[in-house]
Amino acid sequence: MIGWIKDIYQTLFRFARFPCEPETIAVGNPDKTSPILVTCNFDYTVRHLKEYLQKEALDCFLLVVNTKGTNVWCAAAEGIFTTETVLSHLKVYDVGELVNHNRLILPQLSVAGIKRKELKEQGWEGIYGPVYFTDLKEFLNNGLTKNKDMQALEYGYWERFKMGLSHAVFCTLVCVIPIFIFASDWWIQGIGLVWYFAFSMQLIEHFIPFERLLYKGLVLSLPVLALALTSISDPILKTQATLGIIALGGYIGYDAQGHSHLGQNQKSGGIFAKIFVFLILVYGGTLLL
Repeated sequence: MIGWIKDIYQTLFRFARFPCEPETIAVGNPDKTSPILVTCNFDYTVRHLKEYLQKEALDCFLLVVNTKGTNVWCAAAEGIFTTETVLSHLKVYDVGELVNHNRLILPQLSVAGIKRKELKEQGWEGIYGPVYFTDLKEFLNNGLTKNKDMQALEYGYWERFKMGLSHAVFCTLVCVIPIFIFASDWWIQGIGLVWYFAFSMQLIEHFIPFERLLYKGLVLSLPVLALALTSISDPILKTQATLGIIALGGYIGYDAQGHSHLGQNQKSGGIFAKIFVFLILVYGGTLLL
């Protein structure tokens, strides 16, 4: 029961850090020949990985490296899950004394931070494992070789839905005060729009023929704009509603860069800033009317 509560909480607040204790864990009954698996110290990952290893009765050593509670992919991209991080853990915990080999099985998604060449220079052989730890048993049984399926990163609708929940919670926390300041009479609709944009950016953005997520967010504003423009009669309120909808769509589209593996390399800050300054100036003009 506690595990389910943790899963729900850590899914909703996935953008936060949830560290567990860095350690070296003996799973099952490992010996000198047992594999060494390396992972981050993101609590969600460690709990589920340990459950899988125990369920499959895989005898191994699990290195829970200090990534400040950040998941593998983000930690590698941020530069906190690196070759130096792993080497430091190996030294502190005297991992070399536990086995008679020098092989480390690394998460595939750590490739941005952990370099096998640098590990080799320090006497360790890094082997990138499968993308999903549920393929570890087959990977180990196949002599540490991967097939194409083990290398494929899937971003299905269940994962998109969970990311949408996290994105919606984060954007609500960011937008709730501006919504109350600028649209206090419409705060329910404002929060509803935040969740519409956040989920749409995860569930259907791939159907919109633009590369930049910022532009996708603006496109998702169009059906809401059509509804607002046909249902509001006051011209000033209509203008302000239009500006607010575009601002929310643009912001959440821009912010989705950090919540989607497709947009983490996009640089849209300058474009977003220009759009936002323009919207603020126009909104200020409506206050003078």
